[in-house]
Amino acid sequence: MRALFFAAISGGLLSSWLVGQQWVAAILWLGWIGRLLCLKHRGILIFNLLVVVVMAGWMSYQNSQFAHIQRENPRTIQTMLTVQPDQISVNGGQYQLTADSSAGRLIVYGRLTDAREKRQLEQLTQRTKWRVEGELAPVLPPTNPGQFNVPNYYRSQGINRQFTLTAVRERVLVGRSGVWQIVDMVHHWRKQFMLASARLPKTLQLYATSLLIGSRPATFRTAMTGVQQLELLYLFSLSGMHVILLIGLLRWGLVRCHLSLPTIDSWLLGLLPLYLILGGAADSLKRAVVTVMLSLAWQLITGKKQGAIAGWSVALLLGICQNPLVLLQLGGQLSYGLALLLILMPALPPWRLAIWIQLLSLPVILLATSQWHLLTIGVSLLVAPIFTWLLLPLTLIGASVGFWLPMIARWCDWGLALFQTNINWVGTLPGLLTIGQPPAWVAWLIGLMTLWLIRRPTKRLMVELVVAYTVMVMTLHWPWQGAIQFIDIGQGDSILIRQPFNRTVSLIDTGGRLQFPRPSWQQGIPPRARVETITVPYLHQLGIAKIDTVYLSHKDVDHMGDLGRLLQLIRVRQIVVPAGMAALPKFRRLLQPALGQPVVREVLAGQRFADGLTAVHPFQPGKAENGDSLVLTGRFGGQQFMFTGDLDRAGERAIVARYPTLKVDVLKLGHHGSKTASDPEVLQQLGVQRGILSVGRHNRYGHPNAETLATLRTKHIQTYSTALQGMITYHFGGGRSSYWTTFLKEGNYYQRTAGH
Repeated sequence: MRALFFAAISGGLLSSWLVGQQWVAAILWLGWIGRLLCLKHRGILIFNLLVVVVMAGWMSYQNSQFAHIQRENPRTIQTMLTVQPDQISVNGGQYQLTADSSAGRLIVYGRLTDAREKRQLEQLTQRTKWRVEGELAPVLPPTNPGQFNVPNYYRSQGINRQFTLTAVRERVLVGRSGVWQIVDMVHHWRKQFMLASARLPKTLQLYATSLLIGSRPATFRTAMTGVQQLELLYLFSLSGMHVILLIGLLRWGLVRCHLSLPTIDSWLLGLLPLYLILGGAADSLKRAVVTVMLSLAWQLITGKKQGAIAGWSVALLLGICQNPLVLLQLGGQLSYGLALLLILMPALPPWRLAIWIQLLSLPVILLATSQWHLLTIGVSLLVAPIFTWLLLPLTLIGASVGFWLPMIARWCDWGLALFQTNINWVGTLPGLLTIGQPPAWVAWLIGLMTLWLIRRPTKRLMVELVVAYTVMVMTLHWPWQGAIQFIDIGQGDSILIRQPFNRTVSLIDTGGRLQFPRPSWQQGIPPRARVETITVPYLHQLGIAKIDTVYLSHKDVDHMGDLGRLLQLIRVRQIVVPAGMAALPKFRRLLQPALGQPVVREVLAGQRFADGLTAVHPFQPGKAENGDSLVLTGRFGGQQFMFTGDLDRAGERAIVARYPTLKVDVLKLGHHGSKTASDPEVLQQLGVQRGILSVGRHNRYGHPNAETLATLRTKHIQTYSTALQGMITYHFGGGRSSYWTTFLKEGNYYQRTAGH
């Protein structure tokens, strides 16, 4: 058992080092090997070295494969896709599926041609083969810090490439025989349950798909706001609790069939892999199923019970081999970490165990979400038994008999909806702290201090842990340096300005998507706003919970379309708009969902602001059109900046006529590099040294214009583009020289495929 445990810890540290590129894990791994040497146990040492050599070789191979694929350029191919019915997701006029192909496992994106094809895909319940044509490319990387890492997410599922369909030549049903027929049958049952659950009441449907088959519908995030804020999502991840419940139900049924215990264990060994497929095969479910299967197999072979720590160790080793990123993701970290805590400290009272669990998981949660709710510990203590003894039974009853007895389904739905309403209300109570995302080495340090405190609780260790958290929070909330950051939000503008120590935090424009009219069959759940997936997560990562000023340059959707969602997610003290814009109905509607009541200020040229910005346009009230854009200038770290919105050439000439001595080192180029802006004479008079293009990749407008790019080259203006470099950051203050960084580095996928 000791050999397995030491090997599991070695494997976990090795994956964090080799796959996660965390240098602190390398140091800890060397320390762990030193601890092994001190044991002076030859067998344990040899076993661990063998495990380390095998796992290091396997991880290095996978890293090289992943790096090779990430360097690939897109190419058009024809291929065959094999698709299970439960791996198809339809939303509006688009669909997404996971498929096997000659190029490996792929995530596939396609567009529906008509409502008939949509119904066919939605109702498909059998395994199919597709003969298709499309573009094969690596999974696209994030382009901003704090953004969800899609390649890592799909890599954990064995997917490294994406395929964008341009034509489906043929789609046929294909069955298999033998053991694969059973696998296909389970996928068929899973899809049948998904379709059947659509007939259940809304809340019951949500709980049934999440808790019974591990499928989260598109409405899960919006319906479960309280669950997410209170960090209770682990209850909705199929894991040990669900496996224990399943084992209990199966044992109860098989015992009443008068089967012997060894026969029952044999049946369970055969059924658990099928449940793994039925439950969606998440990492937490894999850990639970593998642990139980190892225990059952050991008992059948030896007649003795297996030690829990041995089962945990083998499950971790197998989990890392199958998914080297398992300990780099929140689900895997919590699943394995908290399972180990429960094994090592089984005798603790529930309230003390809940406190230790929260303390141990806090660094992990901060790395993933940057936030923590003060009510989480108390709510977890109350909700866990309610979940086990009320919500799960209600879900099972409603999903099993509710199809035939609608009255039962409605009663179960009422109970689940009552819980959901209350937990969402609790999530709105004060106590959600935006702490920020600590560096990985700080999270490791705090996590190790917490483990040591659990093992040897002393007042001194508790004080040291509090000091560590205090220093971390102060460093995150009051950084020495300031920054101007041009956020990559696609086709649009969004610029974050932070003074040193976060004295002021300002945002110029929010970005937003243009929505075009579509027929009813193409209308599905709209994509989440980029301010929700990019801007706000990054602010939370920095420990920022409010914005002092949001400047809106003008009324176009790609500049202010996401304002309403921003105001729902984070507090804003004031909103500054060009004179004439505040009364627009379009703008007033975006203010309605705001947290609190931000002050709205209309401004004209000449007005100054506390963050160091000065308005130099417009000169008179207008209708917030491109020509009325609010233009701001400011000096940061010795460099003069100008932010122009979508101002046209006439407006640029008016500014230099009004301010003939104005000089600008860095210019946010007007109208995304369109030929309607960036007048060559204006660039010359301003003395621009650097130009910033905030532009979407492969946008339909052809931005930036070739004429504008030629002008920039002729004037020897160094140009950055969010389409090529992702987030562009200018660092200043803090007693250091100012400098520039870009999130995407030279040779990145986008710089090879999205050049202009």
